[in-house]
Amino acid sequence: VDFASDPECGRDRQVLHALRASRIPCTHLVLGPGCDGESAVGAMRAAVRHVDESGALLGVVPLAPLLEPLCRHSAPLAPNRTPNIIKSALERAAAPPEAADEGDGEGSGAARPDLCTINRHGNTAHVPWSWLTVALAIKLSDA
Repeated sequence: VDFASDPECGRDRQVLHALRASRIPCTHLVLGPGCDGESAVGAMRAAVRHVDESGALLGVVPLAPLLEPLCRHSAPLAPNRTPNIIKSALERAAAPPEAADEGDGEGSGAARPDLCTINRHGNTAHVPWSWLTVALAIKLSDA
């Protein structure tokens, strides 16, 4: 969690609060939902269901076209940083099925092969690999 005492005080939430307060219409792109390791799968599903039912979910965008630039620009970052978690998920999705079952990088050690184990901010989360290969486009002014 960006801010240990209360997630609402974390950087991500503070930026969202500022954007909403500005009343400037914008679209929030959530890259690799759950990759921060801060949200439980059930909470993330409920949040996405809420924005979808309210009409604020504009779409789901595949991140596969970003694999090459992610590889090029994320090399100096730690494996548990967002770009490298997404890069690992995209590489896993592109691998033959038998290779994907082995798990690698940030995903090793997951109890289920469809879940990626993410260790960040002192938290351990198990997130569906498929979530890490997409971005959610959310109309923030209505969310």
